[in-house]
Amino acid sequence: GGASDGEFGFPTAALKKPSYATEDQWSRLASKDAPVEDSAEAAVDVVVRAMESPPEAAHRLRSSMGNETTVVCIVSEAEDGAADSEALVKAIAPQLDAQMGSRSAFVTRGM
Repeated sequence: GGASDGEFGFPTAALKKPSYATEDQWSRLASKDAPVEDSAEAAVDVVVRAMESPPEAAHRLRSSMGNETTVVCIVSEAEDGAADSEALVKAIAPQLDAQMGSRSAFVTRGM
């Protein structure tokens, strides 16, 4: 509609997938063909994950991945710090992957 095309002062940033939404959730929200129930479920999941604190996210990941996984949390609350945090993740990830493989995971917030 008009709002998603930039009319009525709708913020275009609201149409970009946030970091805490999965690709599956975002595609169900964006799809005009997805059943309403699927889109509603995805919307609730995205809101719940948005409200999740980094420790809660780490706990959720640890529960789903098992206690053998090392969870690395990198949090950037300021938008201007997001680029630095993203660069740090990109620098650490390959080295951590080389040393630990699937035994490690990242939790990022504010990127």
